[in-house]
Amino acid sequence: MFYSPSRHARCIRLSSFRRIQSELNFIHPAEPCERSSCDCSCEVRPGPEFLTRSYRFFPDGSFQAEPSYSLLIRGSVRPLRASWLVRGGTASEVHVSCVQQWCLQTACDPPDTPAPDRSMQELTLMRLELQAEELFLGDVHTERAQPAGYQSPLRSAKAERCGVCRIVSSADLHHPPVLPVRPERPVRLQGDWVSTRCEVRPGVLFLTRQLTFHEDRQTWTGQYEHFSDPVCRHPTFSISASGRYSRGAPSAAVGGAVQFTFTVTHMTVTPMDVATTSLLNVFRGRACGSEGSWQRGVPQDVTSTSGCAALGVRLPHTEYELFRAGQDPSGHSLLYNGQRPSDGSSPDRPERRPTSFQPPLIRCSRGGREREQSTSLWLTFPVNLSLNSDWLI
Repeated sequence: MFYSPSRHARCIRLSSFRRIQSELNFIHPAEPCERSSCDCSCEVRPGPEFLTRSYRFFPDGSFQAEPSYSLLIRGSVRPLRASWLVRGGTASEVHVSCVQQWCLQTACDPPDTPAPDRSMQELTLMRLELQAEELFLGDVHTERAQPAGYQSPLRSAKAERCGVCRIVSSADLHHPPVLPVRPERPVRLQGDWVSTRCEVRPGVLFLTRQLTFHEDRQTWTGQYEHFSDPVCRHPTFSISASGRYSRGAPSAAVGGAVQFTFTVTHMTVTPMDVATTSLLNVFRGRACGSEGSWQRGVPQDVTSTSGCAALGVRLPHTEYELFRAGQDPSGHSLLYNGQRPSDGSSPDRPERRPTSFQPPLIRCSRGGREREQSTSLWLTFPVNLSLNSDWLI
């Protein structure tokens, strides 16, 4: 006789991928061969902007990008060394030699592309992961700046069972990719959701997330595990937060997305290494829990001190959020929530509500009596960067 694992055990198991990540290799990347990469979905960027990306890297170090709004950029990219800004990434030197912009409609006035876009800053930070063979390029900040994290990964143009990859890779400047229309999935938060991989945030932050929503009570809880390394093996501190939320109107800016308002009313902090424990004990007064009482691995409620100034979190706290539902190629439910501003600030006002999304969370439990999905995760193995194919989103 077989029994289904508990919700908690199931979510822990899905999150435990970070414990068995292979060791990073910081050797300089090899000379690139010809390689193509592309999107496997329509991307949402701050603004919002909607686009697909396709890159082709050649043996001589040159590259070509073909976004869906018919902007073609040519130039050269040369991997240099392990990134000092984001561990696990590769810093690259990029030179743009040609920019072409094509208007596909009879009456259109395409805006000038900002200089930061034309400089292709996203190519200055790269990481290649094995198994699903995904190429990560530097993130596009909500405010233009040097990448300090990654965008959604690109898939190999030769990837199997990727119809969108074939559509994007066969497009050109005059014939941009037209993706098939998909029905909008209803946004239902109910259940438990966990990170699909070790996530990277600006400021050299690595973390995993687990969020639980109770739609009947409109309450939520979140567990945020922070790490010092890009494969989430060495924990530094964890934050447990909870509060209430309310559902708003569908987003007018991003189709299929729904606006939410979240309030954080309770928080617990647990230092997981010596450095963080020492930092918390330095703060005087009631800035972060009980003064001088922090111990490694021991959680402390910081609600009574209105959060923790040392970690930049204050209570009570309200955020204006944006959520969208999705589905991975295996049919598992995904949940996207709003991307945070690159400057580290919070969307604490309606006008600061996000217009793009963080990496998705995958459902590990519905939190009710509904049948749970059988879920599996790719184990990601960062390897030496070798640009020897076409890459798509």
